[in-house]
Amino acid sequence: MKLIKYILATALLSVLGTSCVDLNYTEVTTNDEDWIYKSPIYGIQQLVTSVYAHLPNGFDKNYEGGSGSTLAAATDEAECALSNSSVHRFYNGGWSPNNPFSFTWENSYKAIAEANNFLEKLDKIDLSDYASNNDYEAMKSKFDLFEYEVRFLRAYYYFDLVRTYGDVPFTLKTLSNVEANRISRTPALDVMNWIVEEMDAIAEYLPITYTTELNPEVGRATRPMCLALKARTLLYKASPLFNTSSNSGWWLDAARANHDVIKYAAQWGITLGNYAKIWGSDNGDGSEVIFASKQGALNSWESYNYPIGVENGQGGMCPTQTLVDLYEYNDGSGQTFGERHANADINVTCDKPYAELDPRFGLTIVKNGDLWPNYNTTPIETFEGGINAAPLLNATPTGYYLKKYCDGNVNISTNDATTAPHAWVIMRLGEFYLNFAEAMYRYYGNAETAGEFGLTANGAINALRDREDVQMPHWSGNPSDWLQRYQRERFVELAFENQRFWDVRRWKCGSELATVKVAKLQKNADGDVVLTRRQETRNWEDKYYFFPIPFSEINKNPNLVQNPGWGTNNQQ
Repeated sequence: MKLIKYILATALLSVLGTSCVDLNYTEVTTNDEDWIYKSPIYGIQQLVTSVYAHLPNGFDKNYEGGSGSTLAAATDEAECALSNSSVHRFYNGGWSPNNPFSFTWENSYKAIAEANNFLEKLDKIDLSDYASNNDYEAMKSKFDLFEYEVRFLRAYYYFDLVRTYGDVPFTLKTLSNVEANRISRTPALDVMNWIVEEMDAIAEYLPITYTTELNPEVGRATRPMCLALKARTLLYKASPLFNTSSNSGWWLDAARANHDVIKYAAQWGITLGNYAKIWGSDNGDGSEVIFASKQGALNSWESYNYPIGVENGQGGMCPTQTLVDLYEYNDGSGQTFGERHANADINVTCDKPYAELDPRFGLTIVKNGDLWPNYNTTPIETFEGGINAAPLLNATPTGYYLKKYCDGNVNISTNDATTAPHAWVIMRLGEFYLNFAEAMYRYYGNAETAGEFGLTANGAINALRDREDVQMPHWSGNPSDWLQRYQRERFVELAFENQRFWDVRRWKCGSELATVKVAKLQKNADGDVVLTRRQETRNWEDKYYFFPIPFSEINKNPNLVQNPGWGTNNQQ
């Protein structure tokens, strides 16, 4: 018992103040030694929980300092209604090594340092003193998983770093101050290859799910999560941003890994359910969810994103006309909103252009005339002068408000406020059908080829469109614009899941973010609401494909070279 207490106390001190402060490894926590000594498994578990605590969570809006936005508003899928939101720095020239969005750097390296420290001490822990305890077997079952949970988390944090910065400092051990100030960047492909190997090494040791005996928790590392991280990593590796040699075999590797997720998901009870059930209350328990960060009961997301004009609503992230234009009609024509209404102003009152759109539109976006949230009895008015529109401060600048991820039953009014459990979905099955379709088409150049898998690119897309609450027409054939249609489908399916930001980067089509279409709605002389498209210009430079390394890090490590376009080590 004394040995366990010593190890836990030492580990805790390392978490509280690890020596690697120069990589921003220092973690601040309210943990103290008293609770560690209460129960050995509880104390060890709290150290593991601390590594989990750094997982990205869209509800926290850490990139923007809690200003009501996520990365969606840094792309063409949304615009943040709050003019003072720091998310605007992504495209207005305010982004620099001295003014970076450094959350991923700081957060990930803190987590990695904790993981390395934990893994280095794990083999010194002996639970045999507790063999006579009634809960020993349950205690031992939990303990035996901790190594693999932490190894999964460490790999996930490295994936997040690589897609953000490219080549990154890479270490699997605790560093001294001198070592931390001398470490150089490891090539991104090497880190990706390590992630894949690590997932192969640990997957079999993790459970498919957590039983009652193991105290089920949404978000604990599982075998499906290992397969999913491997599959996502290989898709990024095969994509143009990282696949600079155009190695077609990497697409086949990605297809195989993503097909494994699909194949084993079917065996493990992970299924494509209703699109609507992925969001809202208790969404972390949905049949499609592979990896989610559970946040408990809250209403901050609703407060940020309910419309202006709804009591305590702040406007938040407003979907663009660019996104709306991509939704297809469910009438067999194959036309999108943008194709059917390409040029002329649209009389929304008479033409009813939103009728028969892909049901995912209504599950994602709030339009003029909708009753939203569910307790609101007055239709939303986004036309100029309407009760939810300009000239009200922070009213939608795009003509729309956000529904996705909001629980419409959550009341944010001052006298009747309610909350509901939320979970930020990090990985879900739908993504891997899309990933598989992309990899298959990129490798075979044909959407009807099944190869070794018994599933075609079109078949994977159709599985998503077959959802009970979607039921969109199937894709068939091999049109020349298939890849463009695929990117549109991915945009629609994964809207507001922090995927678009990374997709345009790995595809190296960031220039698409330079123009964004929004809608201006006004009433004409007859009282009809008319929609006019407006185009906004945003700043895009190719250096945005990777984030700048914070100058504070560059300044203290002569071996840490800045990303291209962001200045030299002496010019920030």
